[in-house]
Amino acid sequence: MLKGLTKEEKRVVFGISFAVAVRMLGLFLLLPVLSPYLKTLEGATPLLIGLAIGVYGFSQAFLQIPFGYLSDKLGRKPVIIFGMATYILGSLMGGMAKNIWFMVLARFIQGFGAVSSAMTALSADLTREEVRTRAFAFIGASISLVFTLSIVFAPILASTLGVPFIFYLTALLSLLATLYVALFIPEPKTHHREIEPTLRNFSLVLKDKNQAFLNLSIALLHAFLVVVFTVVPYQLVYEYQFPKVEHWKVYLPALLLSLAFMVPSIVYAEKKKKFREVFLLGILLIALGFLLAFLKNSFFTLVLLVFFFLVGFHLLEPLIPSLLTRLTHRDIRGLSLGFFNTTQFVGAFLGGLWGGFVLKHGLIYMAVFGFLFSLLWLFGAYLWFKRL
Repeated sequence: MLKGLTKEEKRVVFGISFAVAVRMLGLFLLLPVLSPYLKTLEGATPLLIGLAIGVYGFSQAFLQIPFGYLSDKLGRKPVIIFGMATYILGSLMGGMAKNIWFMVLARFIQGFGAVSSAMTALSADLTREEVRTRAFAFIGASISLVFTLSIVFAPILASTLGVPFIFYLTALLSLLATLYVALFIPEPKTHHREIEPTLRNFSLVLKDKNQAFLNLSIALLHAFLVVVFTVVPYQLVYEYQFPKVEHWKVYLPALLLSLAFMVPSIVYAEKKKKFREVFLLGILLIALGFLLAFLKNSFFTLVLLVFFFLVGFHLLEPLIPSLLTRLTHRDIRGLSLGFFNTTQFVGAFLGGLWGGFVLKHGLIYMAVFGFLFSLLWLFGAYLWFKRL
């Protein structure tokens, strides 16, 4: 996947992939085991358990834009190191928490590690445009692999070593990632600024039509991601009596096959400049997955939905930010990615609400609306690429 990158570019991509994967590992490992653990803490109530889980995403979404702006103004690495340091602090606090309110505070501070926009901007700054999509694909693949490994190993770690161990493990790995970024990844060389970092730049980003379309694209993609992985596991357990500990048998093959399909597709898009074709193919595959789920509600069609969705997801996940970094000015790249990542979190939040509605009212509401939204997105993407 990293063929064609220079030695320096590979070092950057490996380092940022490790840092991003570690942060997501802390999130994914905790997802399947956190709520039962929180119930054992002093003062826990259903409302406070939900707050402790959700406040991480709130602080992440709230801080993406400020951190992105500050990375334009102060530099990428200072912002990343500060964000990772607060994430480490929050993780240590989470491991020590004995009551629910302290855990809420710990999760809030964990969310201060809102460095996704700064990390994406740093990787864009330090890779050439002709290999950037491959770099983003590698970072995205590392996140997907972490997600799958978390599904398999989180229950084992929690039952044998305890949930506090997961918090401490996350803190240790995050410290190693921070040291790697600080010592081995260079700060991008300074250049003459055409756009100075001021608050007026917010209006430049908000008025950019390319930014608006790509923001909507990433929001919709992550809404799909959350609704699919909210509804499908529930259906597998309660509709088809497929034990949760066996779900990796569905996710792991689907993930590996989707990654195998992604790699040549991304290389093809980058070398042949076929971004439009691969982008539209990704949406079509997602639409096909929802269509199959609509035509027949069965264990097999749910497995196919997961497969087609993951293939489409892995085609689009690296393409969308790569296109954004190509189309936005380098002097406001951090701020632009801040807005981008905020809409990604908003999309995930809306996907969660959608998933809750589907669980109450039926799978049909995921299949039908997923298919319709995919068709609208496909049409919008076709028109957008025509005007580029």
